[in-house]
This record gives sequence, C-alpha cells and structure tokens, in this order.
Amino acid sequence: MANERRWYASYWLQAGCLAICFFLAAQLSTKALNIEATASPLWPPAGIALAALLLGGPKLWLGVALGAFWASLADQVSIGFSFVLCLGSALQALVGSYLLRRRWERSLQLYDWQLDDLLTFLGFGIILTPMINALYSTLAGYWFGVVEPSALLSNAIVIWLGDGMGILVLTPFLLALAAGWRHAITLRIAPRWELGLCLGSLVVVSAIVFGAKTGSAIAQYPLEYLPFPFVVWAALRLGLRGTTLASFLISVIAVIGAVHRGGPFITKAEGNLSEAILLLQIYAAVISITALVLSVVVTERQQSKAKLARSEASLANAQRIAQLGNWDWSLTLNEKLLDKTLNQSSAPPHNNELLFDHALVWSNELYTLLGYPVGAVPPSQSLFLERVHPNDKRRVGLAWKVARMHHRPYRLDYRLQLPDGTERTVNEQVHIEADRITGTVQDITERKQAEVALRETEALRATMYRYLSQDLAEQLLESNNTQLGGARRFVSILFADIRHYTTLTEQLTPEEVVALLNRYFETMVDVIFDHRGTLDKFIGDAIMAVFGSPIPYEEHAQQAIAAAISMQQHLAIFNQQQQQQGLSTLQIGIGINSDDVITGNIGSSKRMEFTAIGDGVNLTSRIESATKLYGCAIIISENTYNLCQDTIWVRELDYVCVKGKRQPVRLYEVLGLQTTPLTDQQQQQLRLYAQGRSLYQQQKFDQAAEVFGTLLRHTPNDQATRLYIARCQQLQQHPPNDDWDGAWQLQEK
Repeated sequence: MANERRWYASYWLQAGCLAICFFLAAQLSTKALNIEATASPLWPPAGIALAALLLGGPKLWLGVALGAFWASLADQVSIGFSFVLCLGSALQALVGSYLLRRRWERSLQLYDWQLDDLLTFLGFGIILTPMINALYSTLAGYWFGVVEPSALLSNAIVIWLGDGMGILVLTPFLLALAAGWRHAITLRIAPRWELGLCLGSLVVVSAIVFGAKTGSAIAQYPLEYLPFPFVVWAALRLGLRGTTLASFLISVIAVIGAVHRGGPFITKAEGNLSEAILLLQIYAAVISITALVLSVVVTERQQSKAKLARSEASLANAQRIAQLGNWDWSLTLNEKLLDKTLNQSSAPPHNNELLFDHALVWSNELYTLLGYPVGAVPPSQSLFLERVHPNDKRRVGLAWKVARMHHRPYRLDYRLQLPDGTERTVNEQVHIEADRITGTVQDITERKQAEVALRETEALRATMYRYLSQDLAEQLLESNNTQLGGARRFVSILFADIRHYTTLTEQLTPEEVVALLNRYFETMVDVIFDHRGTLDKFIGDAIMAVFGSPIPYEEHAQQAIAAAISMQQHLAIFNQQQQQQGLSTLQIGIGINSDDVITGNIGSSKRMEFTAIGDGVNLTSRIESATKLYGCAIIISENTYNLCQDTIWVRELDYVCVKGKRQPVRLYEVLGLQTTPLTDQQQQQLRLYAQGRSLYQQQKFDQAAEVFGTLLRHTPNDQATRLYIARCQQLQQHPPNDDWDGAWQLQEK
C-alpha cells in the first residue's frame, strides 16, 4: 500500500512539472516575446510534450493535457474549447511517442543515433505527428465557430508548421540533455573551450544577422547563412548534443528577430510577417536538418573508427592467443621491382628470391612463432626455411614454389625447430588473390598433442567399457589412474560358474553353445555393472568380477552380495524365456570372498587388462566350487559375512580347509537380504540346522545325526544336511583326534 502511494505521488509530481513546463513555454512563445503573428512560428510546447512522453512514457499524457488546458485559458479561450484543444495536444504527443518507440531499435539514446534513426524522427516526428494536432485543432475551431471555412487549410498549415518546428528544434535538444544526464556523457571530441567559442560566436553572429534592421539592398544577399559555418562547426566537432544546442539557439534567435521585424526575412517579405515567418521556418528546418544529418554521419564515422580499432585490437589479441601469424607477398610490388631491375640492367636478375623477399611482409606474431625478435630481421624465404624442421624443409619449399609459380593454394602441416631446441607443429594455409598471396601460420602443437591424447583416451575408454560400467570408467579416466601397475586393496571378489557345463556342451552344437553363452553373459554382466562391479574376465563359462576396485568404495561386500542375489533372480527370468523357446536352461553357483589382493592394469604397453591376483582370488574360486558340494546357490566367506552380517540372512554352512589351503575358513550360505523377512518354517529349519552343527562340533555325532535326520524329513532336497549325516556316520566309525576343531578338509577344487 505504501509503495502504491509513493507511485501515485511520484506520478502526479512528474505530470504537474510537465504541465507547468508546457504552460510556461506556451506563454514564452506568445505573450512574453510579444509575438504579433496569428500562431507561433516555432511552438516549443509540442517539442517538450513529445520529449517528455518519449522519456517518461505515455502515462504522462495527462501532464500535456493539463498544460495545454491552462495555456488555452490564459489566451482567453472558453473552458469548453480549451478542454477540446488540450486533448489534441495530448493525442499528438501520444501518437508521436508510440510511433517513434516502435521504430527506434536503439531506444532514446540520442548520442548513439544513426542515419535511419534520424530519418525515422523526421518522418514520424516532424511530418506525421504535427498533422494530428493541426487537423484536430482546425476542425475543433471550425466546430466552435472560431475558424472560418475559407481559412481551414491555412490554419492547419500554420499549426502544422509551428508544431513541426517546435519538435524539430526542441525535442532532439531535450533528448540530448537527458541522455547526457543519464549516461554521464562527455563531449565527443572538442574540449569545453571550443564549445564555448563555437556557440558564443554562433549567438553573436545570429544576433547581428537576425536582430538588425536590414536594408532592402543588403537583404538581397544571403545574410541569413552567415551563422551556417558555426552550425557546421558544431556538427563536425561537438557531437549531437552540441549540434542540437546550436540548432536550438539559431532558431530561437531567428524567430525573435523576425517577429520583432528584424533580420533579412522581414525585408525579403516586404514587411509581410506571415511570409517572413514561412521563410524563417523553411530556413530553420534546412539548418536543423542539415546539422543533424552532418552530426549523425560524423557520429557514425567515429563509432565505425572506434569499432574498427577495437576489432583490430581484438584480432591482434586473438592472433596472439591462437598463436596465429601471417605473411603477405604482393604480386604487384614484385612485378614493379622486377621491371625496375630489368630497366636498370639489360641482363635478367640473377636471384629472383631477393625480389620475392622485398615484396614479402611478416606479421609480428609470425616473428614470434619463428623465434625471431619482432622486426629484427627483414622477412625472407631463407630465414623462414631456417626454422623449418630438416625433414620437412623440402616439402615446405616445394609447396611455396608451386604457390608462387602456378598460383595454387595449399594447406600443410609441418614442424618448426626453434633455436632453443624445441619443436613446434604448425599449420600453414595459403590463399591466392589477384594481386597477392597470403599465408597464415598457426601453432597447433597443443592441438596435435590433444588429438593424440584423445585417441589414446578413446582407445582406453573402449577397453574400460569392456570390464567397467560407463560411470565407473569415466570416473577412472577423470582420476588419471589408468597406467600400468597395481595396488593392494581390500575388495570383494565374485566367481560365478555354470553347473554341468560339460554335459550341456555335449547336448548342443558349438553354434548353439556360443549363442547361449552370449545371451547369458550379456545378462550377468549388466547385473554386475548395475552394482558397481568390475568385470575381471571370462574363464570359459565362469565369470570373475571385482567390487571395490579400480574405484574404491566401502560397501563393496554388500554390493557383491546384492549382485549375486540379483544374478540368481535374472537367471530365473532367463530360464523362463529359454523354456518358452524350447531351449536349454542353466544353473549357476556363486562364491564371494573379501580379502587383500593386488588389483590394477596388468599387461604390456600395447595390451593391458584389468585384473586381480592373490590368495584371496584363489580362495574365492574354491568357494564357488564348493557350491556344487553343498548344493547352494550363493556361498560367502567369513570375511565377507563380517562386513555385512547385519543386512543378510545366512546359515553357517561349514568350517573347512579348501584344497591347497591349511588355514580353515568358515563358509556361509546366503539366504537373502534382511529387507525380506524369513518365514516361520525357514526360521525353524535354521534352528535345527544350527543345533545339529553345534552337536557335530561337540563330537556328539549320534545326536547330531538324529537332528540332521529330523531336518532332512522337512527338507529332503537339502544337500548340505545329507552331507552332514554322512559325515556323522563316518566319524562315528572313525572318531577324530581330541584336538579336532571341527574343520573339514575339502578334497575337490
């Protein structure tokens, strides 16, 4: 609400100030100057109104209407007629500001006017806009009986000329003042003393010419154009602000002199004030328009020079940044030098290269590229070739010769060998014109190096995409850890193997085996990548994957187990699709172990692969093999179990020494994630299994066999339970030693 009140207060303040200015300008144009004409030859309120609406927006039309209303009342016009007339002034300013705002692309920045902006102002502001008030006021005067029918045309012309002159002289002047105040614009070229001298001289000469009583004999001479040189001076040296001020001053002085019966126009019109005013208006229009055109053209030229200077500076800076030099050989100059040499001597020149060098020009950047101080040596082909690599010198010289003799352009990459021993690769492109040959030489060393690095990176990326997901591959490339070598890391290794693969291959043709494996591997690798795993290798029908390398992360064990569970789930879907097509199905066993291993890119510089090596990898392979013995889908080691025991359901499967290992390890069968609760039956089976395992470890083999037998009646397909029953029977017959710790030695790999 407070903001709204402030807006209203600001608006009425602006509208009130505009109305006062309109009123005072109207009074100054008539009563204050004691003008005897029927209408003012220069009506400043029209210029003030249009400038105000251009600067402040169309909302200020009410200020124009109020000022015009007060001015009409001051001229003894009736209230009703004054109200009608004030609407004409407001309508004229509204239409003029609307037309000009639509056409001016550079808004109201008078200091940045171009010729099309000036033509727009002359067409819409000077010619079209004043017609609105002229026609409106004339018709209103006829309606109220103020204007006679015979005077309609003359009255409209007088109003049109007066408003047009006011807009021509005053509107640009006010826009220039506003632009200078808003943008803190200084004088373009001339200092302040020149401004004072020019305008002061203009005022003095104009006052003498238009204020003096001119005799009829002298009036035959064009005295009115004596101030014109000063207007031209302002247009050429003082910019648009100085020009508009000069036009305003000379027009005001000419008007004051004419209406007070002074100056050459009243004499030329033989005392007829109306004819003198018409001559004055034509004169002021010619002076103002000529001055504005000159000033705008000069301004455009200055702006073009400034833009050209900025462009040249930008080009020089761009050449320096881009390390781009150029040379130029003038064919015309070379021919002149050749003719001069032939005229001086009847014998042909012995060395045409010298003539070529005289017509040759190098840029400063080319000197720098070649390792010469700028301007220290005259440009020559021999000096250029001194910097070309010995292996490329013949090729470059031949290309130059073909371009000069046969006018064939070329583009060539070659090497430069600088005095400090460094080598740079450059690209030279030669363009042939009618009178010259131009060459550009750009240092592309970094680009060439980047291209080589990019090709190597793309090859490395293609390699990484074979064993890493796209996200992990990009992370590894960003880390720049892609060189040969490995590091010891604690990771989780996953082995997955197809059960009864040999039997399967005997039942299928080789083509069918390959197709089956391709579909299976495609499915499993996607699952591994989805869980941030790294594909280590395919070992026949087996898959080896690593979690936690080459990009390390803490939850590698959880990700490995989640991947194994997901692999079994996707395998079920895979088998369902196989059955629908009448094809063979697969069963897999998965072993997971977490341990310290060596991981990294291992191989040669020509061929390397990511892999993991160490005892932990071998143990994982043995654990995966144990899935056949125990009939389990997923088995993990105790290291892996300790990392994620709070997130998975397991049963402690056994305590064994795998083949090739003396240190026993506990094995666990993964039953699922704890996000999926176990049923009561599953919980009861786990309790029976744990009870049997406990009795087994206590060497109570008969009781353990009884518990396992009870469990087998509930789960007749549990291969691990049958295995324990067989062990209990064997150990009853051949009891272990007293120091037996419950470990069992596995004989199979």
